[in-house]
Amino acid sequence: MRFYRGLGAKQREVWLRGLRQDCSMMTGDGKPFRLSGEDVALLLDYLPVCEKDTARAFQVFRTEEEGLAFCKKSGIAVTLTKTRMEEHHQSSKCLVAAVTAIAKEVCAERNLTVNANPQARCVWFAERGLHVTARNLDGAIPGLTNPTVVWEIKEYWGKTKGGSKMSDALYECNLVGLELRTFEEHAGLGVVHVVFLDGKEQWSVRRSDVVRFIDLHHQGLIDHLVVGREVEDDWARILQAAIGMPYPTQTSPGILAAEQPRRDWRRRSR
Repeated sequence: MRFYRGLGAKQREVWLRGLRQDCSMMTGDGKPFRLSGEDVALLLDYLPVCEKDTARAFQVFRTEEEGLAFCKKSGIAVTLTKTRMEEHHQSSKCLVAAVTAIAKEVCAERNLTVNANPQARCVWFAERGLHVTARNLDGAIPGLTNPTVVWEIKEYWGKTKGGSKMSDALYECNLVGLELRTFEEHAGLGVVHVVFLDGKEQWSVRRSDVVRFIDLHHQGLIDHLVVGREVEDDWARILQAAIGMPYPTQTSPGILAAEQPRRDWRRRSR
């Protein structure tokens, strides 16, 4: 999947044609590599699923005005991301504000604490290991020591095209998720890893990065990928389920955060 994402559009067509014909993956220097028929079928099954998820994600991304409107309607205070260049757009933190307010409201029902502005790394220690996150995350429940739910927030509201910082955000989430899954398997623990994306204008010019976020979600490195309006519709019930609270069903579940069980693409590929 990673190799496929790095190819140009025309190269992808040729590359997939070779897979379909004889299950051969052509590497960058022209060397063929034989794959199992099951792995090829897995890839071909996955591609249209990802395309549908990507299309749906772009339907629910919000503009900054829409994000601020939700916070205003909900009585949620919003701060700004200050920059040294005053002529630059001073982006709001409306997604951070919404995620935090909803998390605190849900956790208050179970008398759970929320660290919504970590100034240090999350740490897990168990009989069979110790793990420290590679970077400070954006939220943890009930705290930074042995949290059961952690999240990362990637909101971009600038009026210019998105830049490399958005690709950096992708790799940060990849690293956090990969290390966390590795530790979970070793230590026998379970942690819910949630990633939030928003910013219709900027993510619309970084479509390839959004696709890769969806790949991480289906790969299992992100448990819930919450996009745009899904923070309004789905975050509360995702969190209720994660902390063991009953939550009402809804007739129109979110696009990527739906309560339908996510297919485990990893298991079939092993």
